[in-house]
Amino acid sequence: MAADRSAQVSRFVLVAVVLPLLITVVAIVAQLVVMPQLPDPVAVHWNASGEADGFAARWLYPVMTLLIAGGLPLLLALTSLPGLRRGHGGPTYRFMGAAALGLSAFGAVLLTWLMVMQAGLADATEAPSVWPALVGGLVAAAVGGVGGWFLQPHVAQPEPETLPATTISLRPGERAVWMRTVSIGRGAAAGILLGTVAVAVAAVAVYLAGADAAVVWLMAGLTALLIVLAATTLAFHVRVDEAGLEVRSALGLPRFRVPLAQVSRATAVEVNPMGEFGGWGIRLVPGRFGIVMRTGQAIEVWRAGGRRFVVTVDDAATGAALLQALAERSQPATA
Repeated sequence: MAADRSAQVSRFVLVAVVLPLLITVVAIVAQLVVMPQLPDPVAVHWNASGEADGFAARWLYPVMTLLIAGGLPLLLALTSLPGLRRGHGGPTYRFMGAAALGLSAFGAVLLTWLMVMQAGLADATEAPSVWPALVGGLVAAAVGGVGGWFLQPHVAQPEPETLPATTISLRPGERAVWMRTVSIGRGAAAGILLGTVAVAVAAVAVYLAGADAAVVWLMAGLTALLIVLAATTLAFHVRVDEAGLEVRSALGLPRFRVPLAQVSRATAVEVNPMGEFGGWGIRLVPGRFGIVMRTGQAIEVWRAGGRRFVVTVDDAATGAALLQALAERSQPATA
């Protein structure tokens, strides 16, 4: 098992770090070679019909290639490597590695193609259609993504670690309630808030710049949507009582319930958000639905039909034990 984990880490580094950096270097070298043959400025934006309608300095292409083909894949890798090195694994990490390589191939091929096709032009307004370059970039992304997937070994996602069980005994007619509040980590919350503020500032800037009304309304709508999403997903209240398990946002919506009649089993487990759910927030993966706010303990409910509901929360062992006791007591007695 340790050998499998070591192989997964080394192959992940190859796919998500080494190969994207090599692709980026090759692309930038090719761009620097062709750069003296380009008009200045060069076309950097095309309209829906494929005609060039935006122009900038030639050096923008190598900078964009460095950021898109090299920087973004490296960012994906850095968010995944800590979990891999702690022994986490599974298809989510394999997908992140493949996505990093596919993104690098897309950015490198697209941006280099856009430069090469303008070589020898006297005026960038004569630049050919963008569509062949875009299709070429998408093909490269598909090849890179599929290749990146198969270059990494298959390591099955282990079942979540079950925490020591807590037993609660309930007398007939005895009532009990367990409640906790869980919020997203400070770093993630700060990132969400900063992103929302950035979009709001961009919306104001677009309005002040006299942009088209459609663009202004689009930015305003996006800002409002981000505010609503932030307000409804930063914190959740978790409650276990005779109605079952309820998880609701601090604003009341969204709200999720698992009635006692649907509880087959309730346990406390350790959750790794990236490895098991591909990130944080309201998450859906095959067989599991989760409110995943942080790494650590969580209540996992096996529902009738086999699907599982997970919510990360402090003192999960007590909440799971009470839910299990209530579910067992609610079952009709058999002769």
